[in-house]
Amino acid sequence: MNDIEQRMTAESCGRVLVVDDDEKNRRLLADMLDASGYTVRTANDGVEALEQAVAFQPEAILLDIMMPKMDGVEACRRLKADPATASIPVLLTTALHERPDRIRGLAAGANDFLSKPLDVDEVRSRVKNAVYAKRLHDRVQEDLAKLQKLEELRDNLTHMIIHDMRSPLMVISGSFELLLAEPAGLNAMQLDMLQLGDRSCRGVIEMVSSLLDISRMESGQMPINRTPCELSGMAQTAVDSMNVLAGEKEQTLRVTGTAARCNADHDLLDRVFVNLIGNAIKFSPHGGTIEINIEMTDGKVRCAVRDSGKEIPQEYQKRIFEKFGQVESRKEGKMHSTGLGLTFCRLAVEAHGGQIGVVSSAGKGNVFWFNLPATN
Repeated sequence: MNDIEQRMTAESCGRVLVVDDDEKNRRLLADMLDASGYTVRTANDGVEALEQAVAFQPEAILLDIMMPKMDGVEACRRLKADPATASIPVLLTTALHERPDRIRGLAAGANDFLSKPLDVDEVRSRVKNAVYAKRLHDRVQEDLAKLQKLEELRDNLTHMIIHDMRSPLMVISGSFELLLAEPAGLNAMQLDMLQLGDRSCRGVIEMVSSLLDISRMESGQMPINRTPCELSGMAQTAVDSMNVLAGEKEQTLRVTGTAARCNADHDLLDRVFVNLIGNAIKFSPHGGTIEINIEMTDGKVRCAVRDSGKEIPQEYQKRIFEKFGQVESRKEGKMHSTGLGLTFCRLAVEAHGGQIGVVSSAGKGNVFWFNLPATN
């Protein structure tokens, strides 16, 4: 017996609202459910049912279809349209067996049906299932709220730590720069170690900056300064800045496609190109070709970075754009992204009203793409 069933046994079996304009039917159902351990309230019509549902917050509603003022189907529709009562299971009770009536009820959001004359055992079983489903739903919502709170605490802690790391990192980086500016007296090994330390420190500073920018974008505090941008030219500029890195792996970078324009934040979009190209360089083999293609289609600019890396499994293709997606992949001994770089790309593209994704297949490499609204 799980905790929900234990609660149903130890406490009231549940709160049930019985709605029927016939007093005999109403009393029969109320007495039956009360004898089974339920806490019961009743209503005479659909209008009263809506009021009682908000005030009583039942865990199941038995709702007669044929009633004056407001019939059961309309009452059900309104209950499901109200966020305060939408999750409450509604069981329509009716003497009608016509298929159109059931279809109307389903269209209104009914969860189940009970046919008159009512069978005691059937009523008890269906109400028990409905209450169990409601409590299960509530438990899931509670757990979700807890997870969201934990995620918020984690993000706040991450932001605080990252923000405090920036100042000492800048001091360390400045120290490396001063030492490298006057290398006299350093042997080759010492110089190599300083240069390695400087590069590593700059890499950490870049990660810190990315995390801070991601946090700002997630909270809506990153300003978007839109100006006319020509995407092919921007892609070529990004390629020029990455050629040295690609050259270390003897890779070829190539821009193809047509000229295309959009209104975007030039700096953010430039970083998107650099991140996607850098990701392609990192995960492509030596001697491969990386192609950046720009196209216009259906009023959108489509930018695609095609690499020759290994296939990304389907289960990772969405997770690699998440902030901690790379960490999860590492736990399984795999790594498919630069982590923060792709998260930044997703947030930057979405902030411009665009979409981003990846297409991957064995032997054909990967295509990281994004779409943005085009301008003439």
